[in-house]
Amino acid sequence: MADTLLQTDQETKPGGVESLPGRRNKVGENSKVGENSVFLAMSAGVVGAVSYACSLLMANMLPTIDYTHFASAAMLMGIVGIVASALVPLPLSHVVAVNPEGSEERKDGLAFSVFVSCLAGAAAAVVTGMVTLAFATPALAGAVALGSLAIFIVTAPSGWLQGELRFTWVALTNIGEVVLRLGFSVLVIFLAWGAGGAVLGFAVGSVAPLAVPLSFYRDLHWRPRVLLDKWRWAETIEIASVLCVVSVLVGLDVVVVGFLDEGSSAAAGFQALASVAKGPVYVAAGTALVVFPLLRTPGADVRKILGAAFTSFGQLAVVAFVIIATAPHALAGLIVPQKYHGSLELLPWLAVAGLGYAVLMVLSTILLAVRAYRRCQVGLAVACLLVVGGLWAGWCLNAVAGMAVGSAAGSVLASVVLALIARPVLAAAKRPGGVAWRWFAYPAGLAVVLGVASQFQPLLWLLLASGAGSAILAHQRGLLPGWSKVARRVQRLTGIWMPFFAVVAGAFCVRALGLERGFELWVDELLYVRLGESVSTGHFPTLPDGPFFLHPPGYFILEAGIIRLFNVSGEIVDVVLHLRWLNAALGALTVGLGFLLVKRLTSAAPAWLCAVLLAFEPFILRNNSHAFLETSAMAAVLAGFLILLRTPKRAKEAVPFLRLAVAGLLLGYGVLCKDFFIICTFVPVLVAVLWKQTLPWRKAAVVAAVAAIPYAAYLAVVALRGQMPDWVWAKSNGLLRMSGVEKNTGFTAEGSPSIVSRLIEQSGHFGTSYILLALCPVVSLLLCFSLHAGRRFVGLAGLALGVAGAYSAIFGTFEEQYGYGVMVAGVLCSVLAVVELIERYPKGRRALAAMSICFIALAVLLGVRTALTVDNGFASARQWVTANLPADARVSVTNSTGELVFRDDARFGIWPSAPLMKEHGVNYILTQSLPISQGYGYANPTMLAWLKEHATPVFTSEGPTNGDTTLWFVREADLDVAASANIGFPSKDHGTER
Repeated sequence: MADTLLQTDQETKPGGVESLPGRRNKVGENSKVGENSVFLAMSAGVVGAVSYACSLLMANMLPTIDYTHFASAAMLMGIVGIVASALVPLPLSHVVAVNPEGSEERKDGLAFSVFVSCLAGAAAAVVTGMVTLAFATPALAGAVALGSLAIFIVTAPSGWLQGELRFTWVALTNIGEVVLRLGFSVLVIFLAWGAGGAVLGFAVGSVAPLAVPLSFYRDLHWRPRVLLDKWRWAETIEIASVLCVVSVLVGLDVVVVGFLDEGSSAAAGFQALASVAKGPVYVAAGTALVVFPLLRTPGADVRKILGAAFTSFGQLAVVAFVIIATAPHALAGLIVPQKYHGSLELLPWLAVAGLGYAVLMVLSTILLAVRAYRRCQVGLAVACLLVVGGLWAGWCLNAVAGMAVGSAAGSVLASVVLALIARPVLAAAKRPGGVAWRWFAYPAGLAVVLGVASQFQPLLWLLLASGAGSAILAHQRGLLPGWSKVARRVQRLTGIWMPFFAVVAGAFCVRALGLERGFELWVDELLYVRLGESVSTGHFPTLPDGPFFLHPPGYFILEAGIIRLFNVSGEIVDVVLHLRWLNAALGALTVGLGFLLVKRLTSAAPAWLCAVLLAFEPFILRNNSHAFLETSAMAAVLAGFLILLRTPKRAKEAVPFLRLAVAGLLLGYGVLCKDFFIICTFVPVLVAVLWKQTLPWRKAAVVAAVAAIPYAAYLAVVALRGQMPDWVWAKSNGLLRMSGVEKNTGFTAEGSPSIVSRLIEQSGHFGTSYILLALCPVVSLLLCFSLHAGRRFVGLAGLALGVAGAYSAIFGTFEEQYGYGVMVAGVLCSVLAVVELIERYPKGRRALAAMSICFIALAVLLGVRTALTVDNGFASARQWVTANLPADARVSVTNSTGELVFRDDARFGIWPSAPLMKEHGVNYILTQSLPISQGYGYANPTMLAWLKEHATPVFTSEGPTNGDTTLWFVREADLDVAASANIGFPSKDHGTER
């Protein structure tokens, strides 16, 4: 198929180079594709770094509006440079590669290229000058026009060097060009020539590419007749039109943001970071420069060239993307001016966009090289719609920040579409991407490691990133001769784990989207963090009012280890936001474990669907984004299940005791994190012995005995401390509350909203979650009758959780975070049940598959909505208070979360009614509209109604969890009247909830 496409897409050109004698064969250079690509990518990186130094110099020395004009003009010049490289060097490199020095055809081709560069340069000068006039002064427009003309004129030497395969010379001239521009920029600053003078540096730097061997000038002759050769124009226009579109797409976001949001710091920050984030594009440029002339060389081994090119590009571009996307703000802020630091949150999105643009550039260059013009043009037409549509949608939704997200989405979708269109052509490489795909596990793991390191220890991130980048470059340059053998061994060992690493990395990225600003602070996680801090200092889990026994210490010990390892400290909110990354990592691990478990019990396709559902399910995503106990517990339980349900290779093979012991310890650690998980650990293990001989009794006995060890050790410590009565009291009260005998929390508590009303209210956010909650006991019961023992065991665990959840919702105390275990079990059992039904009723395969995919798509949409929705009222209020609240102010909080958030601030206290506010001299009050209206917290709903009529809101933040988080200023006269009327009598006792 690929060969047919190459023949049909290729046009025979009369008098073209394919019919000329004297062609040279440089196939031996094919083996150096990776090495030359790396060298050119490194030089492109140097060029990018020096270019960014120029931009940074201008950003610091020019006023904001001048820098915005300069950045837009610089991007225009960059587009001109890419268009010039497409219009002249690539066609010329083909002519030079296939014709010997001094031949007539080479002289004709060189003359044609010079004429085209002059004509196109004049046209570019007019176009860019007119575009610049739309947003800048005539002086700057003139400088841009002159620079555009100069850039075009000097492109012929670059094409000649590429055709000669002198890539070292190409790299040196590129570096020389940008160094000249940097020196001229310093002169511009010294002479205060402004943005126009800075743009003239492009014209000055264009002198460097003229430094080429004399043989270039010996081939240069005056031959205007070559302009009459139609086939030359046809090929040049084909190449130029394609790469012109690519270049415009690469730089469109920077130009558009400068035009739409002219003069703003947000736009300038976007432009400054976009230059850094397009690091993968430098790699793509190096790959394109090497691949095009080699693929056009007669006798070239297409498979070998494409295989080496994809491997080199895949490794370098993905690693560059990971390093840029995970860069800590503390380090990224060193290369970005202070006034643009507010845009640092856009860097990961811009890095994704850079990777997408890089893939577009490489694929389109390869399609051009094999003359698959029509496929390339169709793919780029779709890419234009996707990229422009993404930018437009992003701007409409959230201005500059939205454009960063839209640019990422548009470029990635465009690259995927172009890859699908190019797939038949690229098949000629005999799956060249296979080698690159095997390397994906390493960047995926690197993304997780660097992402965690960047949040806690920027210097550790710098060390790891430098080591990873150096190792890849050294391997590409052949400086690690023994690495190939080691890599092959590692690949064999980790081949089955590669999808697992990819799933975990993807799930972690999803959780990182809104971790710090998309999920409101909860009182539970604030208390759990305090408990973790107490353990990190060597104490038993303790709160200010004494030792804590309501939950076991498994999660608190884990928190303490992270606090000690990464030296996490600060105010309570800062520590919580840091420790949320721990749960994000554990949640991502849970997704990966669920993927492996379903794959072990079914096949790859259901496992991938399960992974997507676990990664995006909004309720699971929300729990993983808080410092809650359930995430760590469920991760341990699934790890235990995965080890326990491993199928022996032979039917009579004995299961090693060590494996059973590890599975038992993991299940026991899950219970040590939260007692509730005894329901899905001990219960299914014991019941599985009786139910259809799902689990042999010897195996069950070992697992149950070992699983009891962690909790038994905890009880032994409690007993040695003489605190067993306190533990018994805490557990008995917890059981009474969970059973519903005491109803002071949850949906069944007096004055709380009913669970039905809450489900209806939240269905727009968690509709799929509620369906899974309801399905859990049903599909689990179905699995209990499966012929597969592993599926029956998972069904027993899901049934236990589902029944417990149903009882809690109807009779007991069902709080939202209690549903996490039920939700994860519901996902696993639902996917396994669909497979079971398809196996039993093959005729319904298509209907079940279609319903499953639609359900998963809906869950993905709701999950993305949940992650991107801003819901950080307390954190925003804290920032406002730090910056604006008077030192002598007195503020009342109205719930336990606010009490803990501001506990260290002496200005805050619990005075939620008008009489209490007057008694303590309070003139501000912080409220959360949704909890107060539902009867939660300390304040009475009548107090909120009075505040809306008589107080002045000085700060408001809206979010789905708390509604409007508002800081009210109350005038003394109004407060006196309200106190006399006893407005806002507190609805609950004051004190910290446990």
